[in-house]
Amino acid sequence: MRKIQLGSVSTGTLRTEDLLNAVIGETDYLFGINGDYLETHGDDDGWIAKPLRIAKTITDFDSENAGYALDELIDALNEYAPVHMRFGAHDGDGAAFGWWTTDFDDCELVSLNNLKDHLALSYDTKQVDVSCNLLVEVNDHGNMTVKELGGKVIWDCV
Repeated sequence: MRKIQLGSVSTGTLRTEDLLNAVIGETDYLFGINGDYLETHGDDDGWIAKPLRIAKTITDFDSENAGYALDELIDALNEYAPVHMRFGAHDGDGAAFGWWTTDFDDCELVSLNNLKDHLALSYDTKQVDVSCNLLVEVNDHGNMTVKELGGKVIWDCV
């Protein structure tokens, strides 16, 4: 399985054929061609392998089935998305589909700058999302890292 790359997988189009092919390509990139990784590593309920197989059978991209397959595959990628990340259209450009960070508006972020020594944190953590039990660091260049409380990086972006 490969690491998610933040950003677009498709831009400048809302054609179902283009979007479906881009989303299939992203799924193949992440999980192996035809979901082989998932089928050999326990995708028992078919949460992504099943919609991927269905999407690859679509030939009439103007059909209702094509739109349904696209929606199912996007939903499956969102099920897979790490916390504070989503797959879909960009908020500022509806024709840019890909991986995006979510806002932290619904989170309870607490600054740890003054508590760092007290909590014996060994890394330069700026805030903790107490609702999700995550460490969130944004440096002065805008780079963001989201970590588990134990320090394991869930995702980061530059």
